[in-house]
Amino acid sequence: MSIVREYDNFLELRKQETSNFLWISKKWNPQIAFKQGSTRPSPQYHKDAVLNSPKIQDLLEQISLKTNVPKVELEHQVKDILDEIGYEKKLKVIRWLGLILTKICLTVLSGIYVNVEQVEQIKNQMGNCPVIFVPTHRSYGDFIMMSYLSFQYDIEIPAIAAGMDFFGMWGMGTLLRDTGAFFMRRSYNDDSLYWTTFKQYIYQLVSKGDLPIEFFIEGTRSRSNKSLTPKYGLLTMVLKPFFFSQVPDIQFVPIGFSYDRILEESLFAFELLGVPKPKETTSGFFKSMKILKENFGNIYIHMDKPISAKEFFGSKLDRSVHNLTPLHKQEVTEDEKTLLPPLAYEILNRQQKVLVTTVFNLVSLVLNNNLAYETELLSMEELACDVKWIREILRSLGGFTHTTNIERSIDDCLKTHKNLVYLNRKGKLKLVRNPISQGEINHKKLKGHYLSDDTMTYSVPFVTLQIYINPILHYFIDIDIILVILDTRPMNEDELFESYCFLRCLFSREFITFAPKDKTAFNAAMNDAISLNLVNLNNGKYQLANNKKLGMLIVNTFYTFYVSFFATLLILERLPSVVDEKSILANVQKLLEDAIVDKHKEFIHPYSLNLDTLANCLNSLVDEKVLQKTRRDNVNAYEINKIKLKDVKDNFARYMTRCSIEERCQIINKIHLQNKL
Repeated sequence: MSIVREYDNFLELRKQETSNFLWISKKWNPQIAFKQGSTRPSPQYHKDAVLNSPKIQDLLEQISLKTNVPKVELEHQVKDILDEIGYEKKLKVIRWLGLILTKICLTVLSGIYVNVEQVEQIKNQMGNCPVIFVPTHRSYGDFIMMSYLSFQYDIEIPAIAAGMDFFGMWGMGTLLRDTGAFFMRRSYNDDSLYWTTFKQYIYQLVSKGDLPIEFFIEGTRSRSNKSLTPKYGLLTMVLKPFFFSQVPDIQFVPIGFSYDRILEESLFAFELLGVPKPKETTSGFFKSMKILKENFGNIYIHMDKPISAKEFFGSKLDRSVHNLTPLHKQEVTEDEKTLLPPLAYEILNRQQKVLVTTVFNLVSLVLNNNLAYETELLSMEELACDVKWIREILRSLGGFTHTTNIERSIDDCLKTHKNLVYLNRKGKLKLVRNPISQGEINHKKLKGHYLSDDTMTYSVPFVTLQIYINPILHYFIDIDIILVILDTRPMNEDELFESYCFLRCLFSREFITFAPKDKTAFNAAMNDAISLNLVNLNNGKYQLANNKKLGMLIVNTFYTFYVSFFATLLILERLPSVVDEKSILANVQKLLEDAIVDKHKEFIHPYSLNLDTLANCLNSLVDEKVLQKTRRDNVNAYEINKIKLKDVKDNFARYMTRCSIEERCQIINKIHLQNKL
């Protein structure tokens, strides 16, 4: 499958200008998303409309009767909530921030590449219904770049859903609000007044607003640099006016952001290993400005074709059910809620398909395999040869890499990542290891086990490298599962599919899929595996074929995830039937740390320690009814079904014959397992 894409580097235009100030001061008549009339609605108009809506007024009367609090006082509370939530739009602030951002980008970036033709098509189609921008979220740079792109191409700056982390940053919260951010609390603590006000605010923006709206379907930044399980809260709120026939349609625009180098790469590596995330502060922001001395390569932004809600739902949606009673007394129905997951996963799948694969993604894949599983280090010539080879493999699977000269691009990306990869005196590639001293850490804030300074020093470079491999793993996961299964023995299609479904369900949180038992995805992976000479059919049974090099690369790349899952299953087997989450994570990390330190037995990839994968394993086991999750006193706890756990562990163990951690686990005395419950 050959994919041709064209991107324009709009940062190049800024480099060629004699004055960036003239550009940022341009006359700006942006295209709005949904034309509402001759007068454009203001931010204050939306707040007033929410306060005076029948939904809020009815709620205030109910609360007033129940609590004996005067309605006027409750209205003041709603006004305060709306002032906390609501966006503003100040063009002077937008222009000055745009100028500052231009200067920063010209300093730290080589280019910002955008598929301009598609952007212009989307802009030309806007005006008739709400437009929702749904970008990937793998850096704080995502929403900043989205606004920057909108200004560049004369699209109205979107109203952007932002977390309260930014709201509390002195000065920064106000700046973000003035450029279109509206704020939402992550938890509402059963505060019906806040919850209803926020939902009504979204309803107002979608049904009566004219701005595009931007939110992240995953709900948070992905520290692992790959897609997360979607959240349905904001999606439900955004779709409510469509379900209620208050708008003719809603256009969802999936957007993929790819970074040569992620701004937060070091922070993500530490967080994945369990070092607590520092609180966002303005002083912390200014301290981070030291990055202005570094180079971060290119950013690639790809807007996909919009998904029409009307077309996507089609005949499955019956909007007439809302015709019988006043709309303000209704909520989204259970039948309508069942339509949300397919749309959410379609958006995520489209995001993945349009992401540009960077050359460093390919370099990381090849280098990781070499450092972890091969005896001889790579030279630059060998690296370039393997990168060209894997690029063609990825292209056949639908991936796209933006480069015209592999050798030059490799040189560029190694300069960009000189903090991570270097050439030793013999001209061989190695990882940079800087001694890490964690200093004083509040162990109560740790989500898992306290990893030693030596373990952190050894692990952080591997984890950082893996962060750049993760964005391309969705191309290979289904093929990997087939290879792992067939490595045990040849088998017919029915047996193979049954085993595939078992593993795909377990990995459905780690490598997102809406339908882990989908025969279509299985068949596609089988066709790819056969065309790549990884699998063939012999006497009615499928078996591994002759492409050993690619097969080993794929299996080695995913092995760290299998180790994480296996270690979790082994620890759960030895813990009490009811246990808190921190005890599970701490014990799994301790087991893996001991295995990593003992390098003589086998190589255990340090990424196996990462808490995101361990949490994904637990959530998958909840999906499979092996665990039952509860929460009390702000602590997650699990009840373990030991019979189902044994079945899953024994089945999974068939694919872990090369792994020695079970032997290590056998000698762990149960009294040494930490249980914090």
